[in-house]
Amino acid sequence: MTPAQSHYQVLPLNDIFIMLQALQEEFEDYLHYGLGYRDNQYVVSGVDIIDAIIRFDKRKTYFYFFHGMKINDEKKAALFAYWIIKFRPVKIIDSKIKNKKEHINVNEKLAINHLITALVNKGKVKLWDGTDGIEIEKSKFFDDLCYSFRFRNFTIDSMMALADSITTDSFK
Repeated sequence: MTPAQSHYQVLPLNDIFIMLQALQEEFEDYLHYGLGYRDNQYVVSGVDIIDAIIRFDKRKTYFYFFHGMKINDEKKAALFAYWIIKFRPVKIIDSKIKNKKEHINVNEKLAINHLITALVNKGKVKLWDGTDGIEIEKSKFFDDLCYSFRFRNFTIDSMMALADSITTDSFK
């Protein structure tokens, strides 16, 4: 390994920008359609998302260099969920709702949504389709996970292990 290869190389700005746009779109969709917020009720910090992208890439690089492995999509989603919880990029700014109990877990719900979306895409979790599957936000597991993400400490590794263990049956 040459000295140039032994140092972390930051993602190209164009890659960061593409990831930022995709995450902002995902977050906005969930905040609007999943949680029912209006534009003037919250703000999403682009700086926090960029910081999460860079830290995600550093961890991914760490696994490659020190463990010789590439991480799967579930673990990638878990890494982003971890940083969403840590940086808390969504701030409720509407003075009528920002101090109400039902709005304090918005970042935790966003992290769960990000993680579950990856698990659904991999076929590990089946969402309710009118006849079969689960309604995630109506499950005790969802409530327990929100609480744990808010008030307990998760390491990056424990988040990735969690992503590997969640299935449709986790929510039943």
